[in-house]
Amino acid sequence: MGTLPGTIGLIQAGEVIKLILEKGEPLIGRLLFCNLLTARFQELAVQKDPGCPVCGKNPTIQSLADYEYNSRENSK
Repeated sequence: MGTLPGTIGLIQAGEVIKLILEKGEPLIGRLLFCNLLTARFQELAVQKDPGCPVCGKNPTIQSLADYEYNSRENSK
């Protein structure tokens, strides 16, 4: 299974190149499943959740939360 991260990384890099060059059909709106034990790939169509608090029709989360990190307190 050591080849799995490399295989998925190559697919991700290919997707980025397609988006930059505006060529081909990127996986936007689709989820790619990879089963290396059977050497098969499957696609699943996905849609946005209209009730999502980040990207839905009425988003309630508009920015990232900014938390202070105190390394002295967390190193104990």
